[in-house]
Order: sequence, then structure tokens, then C-alpha cells
Amino acid sequence: MDLSLPPIVRRYFFFTAALSLPLSTLAPPTARALPGDEAPPSFRPGVFDRVEEFRLDNGMLFLLLPRRDTPTVSGHLMVRAGNVDNPVGQTGLAHMFEHMAFKGTDRIGTTDWSAEKEIQDSVSTMTSALARETGRRERGDGQRVEELQGELDRLLERQSEYIVPVEFPRLYDGYTVNFNAWTSPDFTTYWTELPANNLEVWMLMESERLQNPVFREFPQERQVVMEERRQHTEESPVRAAWELAYSLAFTAHPYRFPTIGYMSDLETLTLEQADRFFETYYVPASCVAALVGNFDSGQAKQMILDYFGDIPAGPPPPEITTVEPSPRGMRRAELRQGSQRRVFLCFPGFGPSDPKRIVAGLLSSVLGRDETSRLNRRLDVEEHAAGRINVSSTGGYLRYPGVFEIEVETLEGFTNERVEELVWEELERVVSAPVSEEKLDEIRRSYRNSYLRSLETNSGLAEELAGHQQIHGDWRVTYRRFEDYARVTPEDVTDLARELFRRDLATVVYLEPEEAEDEGNGGES
Repeated sequence: MDLSLPPIVRRYFFFTAALSLPLSTLAPPTARALPGDEAPPSFRPGVFDRVEEFRLDNGMLFLLLPRRDTPTVSGHLMVRAGNVDNPVGQTGLAHMFEHMAFKGTDRIGTTDWSAEKEIQDSVSTMTSALARETGRRERGDGQRVEELQGELDRLLERQSEYIVPVEFPRLYDGYTVNFNAWTSPDFTTYWTELPANNLEVWMLMESERLQNPVFREFPQERQVVMEERRQHTEESPVRAAWELAYSLAFTAHPYRFPTIGYMSDLETLTLEQADRFFETYYVPASCVAALVGNFDSGQAKQMILDYFGDIPAGPPPPEITTVEPSPRGMRRAELRQGSQRRVFLCFPGFGPSDPKRIVAGLLSSVLGRDETSRLNRRLDVEEHAAGRINVSSTGGYLRYPGVFEIEVETLEGFTNERVEELVWEELERVVSAPVSEEKLDEIRRSYRNSYLRSLETNSGLAEELAGHQQIHGDWRVTYRRFEDYARVTPEDVTDLARELFRRDLATVVYLEPEEAEDEGNGGES
């Protein structure tokens, strides 16, 4: 499915650290209004007055927001199961499971489940045996690998006689406007947009996905994911450089692993592991569903009870207890691949309950929101040394402390060394020449305007509700954060910049052309 960052993560990644708990420890008790703003200190768009929380006895939470002025309904099912939850040696499993969730159930995608199940069980046994032998690498028995692969191929051929290919997505396609899924470091989200009179189709399909999934065609889909890795990471210099940067910025926390997984792990993933992952993490208490659009809440609640109410609760999944230690010196690396130059800098980030995350979001926009931001103005407008400039206060890591990161595309005629020097000069200037109150007000207004535009669609609202509920345990943070923004002072931003932008805390990665020559001072490749 779609590995690109979803909108709620992109907003973190490029603009803000918007999803944050209140700044009670840094702020006065009353939020001040922005100069020239008509918004009250307590910013709450009226649309949220109609949100209803409906929690089932098994722990699954539904957020219902009827909007009778639209002809559609948007459903977002967000599961607290992301790349960070993959067991050791099984990187990419959360994303692999997302793919498998479209393979159907014991009722969808098969002509005879009882007959298919016998073969499916044998396929599971065979994939585990093949993975064990393959995982032995140079100590493995090559002939045995060939024999196991041959037997697996024969099983898959027999199973194909009972499979109705792509029936799950084909059925969905006939009743929806659009649907897809994505996996992030922290969550897996299944989203759907459908005509209002097809809401029960969503109930049926998503409950089937949660209750009766069948991971058929697992070996074939594993090859699809491995090809995604080749195309999206190994053949993409920028993504490969980010993968290197994160592996250095995180030395203990599982955020260091790529969402798509390492190739050696992907080729040994098994059906048995997918079953365990599903049983562990896809429990009702890990799921939040948001429904926004033209529906009657009473009727929706009855359908929710009918389709989701009998799902067993299951034990709560384990949390990540590893805490990333603070760096004790700059970490550096260089990747030579492709034909372009880029500089990547990472600093330790902040968790969702840390009040500094809100300040970091504003700081990221001071540096890299648009052409008036400091890095853009200096590196692009004045020096003509940089093209693309991205600044993120979280790196897209939302459940635990992530990274404050900067990415700069180095233009022809400049070296990465020179661009890094310019970046450090601007980071130091945030302390020596603090941001003005007027600039912060401008950024806050732009946040609010962008946010209000995102609420114009059912999908945007559903994403906001489910996302904030999963990250903070309270969907109301979606609008309460604007009071937190209003409390931040220029001094808060300066203090955080002084604390954060230290060379001994930095991770720096250069992306260099694969066949770069000795350039001298500011030469060209």
C-alpha cells in the first residue's frame, strides 16, 4: 500500500509539531489572543461540538461526527501498531501486515475456505521452515532451501485454485469513492471515502478485516514489499540517506529501523509471525475509528454494535520501554549514491507529553516554513546555495521522542561542507538574534488558517480526530493545541534553540554524488 507519509504526519514533518499536550509547565494559565486576531483565546471550531464518543465493552473507541451537508462518509480506522512495534529481526512486519489486510478473510477471497485452510496451514508451516533455513545464510543447506521452495511453490499452486484474486479491494472499489492504507513508525491507518448510503459496507469490510483476516498469498506479497524496498529506498539516494541518518540518531530505540524493513528481514518473514503480530497488536483497545459525514449517529451506533461488538477484547499490547540515551558527541556519516548533494542534520526530539514539543514546532517554522523563514532566506534567497529545505520538529515520530531534523538540498557550485556551515550560522542566530513576537504571531495565524482548511473535508476531520486520540488519548488536542501555541514566547523559542542546537547533540549525514571528483573550494561535480 501507500508508504508515503499521510497528511497528519506530513504536517508534523514539514511545518509543526502540532500534536502536543498542553504547555502547562511553560505557560500562564490564560492564553492570550493574537494581535489583530478575532479568534477567542479558547479556540474551538463549532464542528467539534457534534463529536460523540462511543466505546464498546471490548475497548474499541469510535468517534462519530455527523455532517448532514455532505453526501459522503469518511472512515479512518487507526491501529496503534507501527514499525516501532516490530519484534527484533522482523523489521517491516507492520507494513507487511498492512498489505496482507487486503488479502481477504475466511469469507472474502475464497471459493471454499475449509479446503483452502488445510493448504494455508501447510503454507504457514513451510514458510517457517524455509525462513529458518534461509536465515542460516552461509551455514544453510542450499539444496534443502531449493527443496523447501519447490514444495512451497506446489502448495501455493494448489491454494490458487480456491483463491478469488483481489476480491477484498475489488468489493471495496465497487462501493467506495476511494480507499487506501499506510504504515508509519507508530500506526497503521486504513481510510475509506464512500457514499453515505454505503456506510454499512464500511462496517462489514472493516470488521471482517479485524476479526477474520486470512494472510493468503503471503510469500508472493512479501516479494512485492521487497521490490518496494528496492525501488523506494535502495534506488533512492535521499531515502537511503535518511535511513542512514536515523540509524545514527537512534542507537537504542527501535525508531532506528526503517518502516519498510531491511531486506534480510523481509525475506525471512513468516505467516506465523504475521499471525502473532495480529493477535498481539490488532486488539480492540488499540483501535480508534473515526466516522465523519452524512449519517445518523443512532443508526451508526447500532451497526457498530452489530459488526464490532463481539470482537474479543484481548490483552493490551506491550509498550516500548526503551529510552534513547542522550548523544555524547556528534555523529557523522557520508553516503555516496546518485548524482545530488544534500545535508541532513538531526537533534534529539521530544515526546507527545513534553511541553517542549509545541515550542519545537514553532522553532521549526522559524527556520524553514517558507521563503521568509531563516534557513530559506539565508541559504536560498541570499546565498543561492540551497534548493529544497525541509525542517521537522518530530521527524514524523509521534508516540515517543523523535528527532528535530533539517534537510537541505545543496545546489551546484556549493559543497555540503559550506552548506552545513551556513546552517550552523543560522541555528546560532536564533539565540543571538531571537525571533520577534510579530513573527511568532504570523506563524500561529498560518497554522490556524491551514488547520481550518483541513477541516473542510470529512477525511481531514476524521484524520484529525483519530490521530490525536491515538497519540494523546484525547481527540480534543486537535484544537486545544492552538491555546498552547499562543502561550509560547520568543524567550521560550530562544531557550529551546540554545538547549537543542549543540554540536555534541547533532547527527550529520552528507549525501554525495557517487562519482564525485576532488572539487577544491566550492567546485562542481
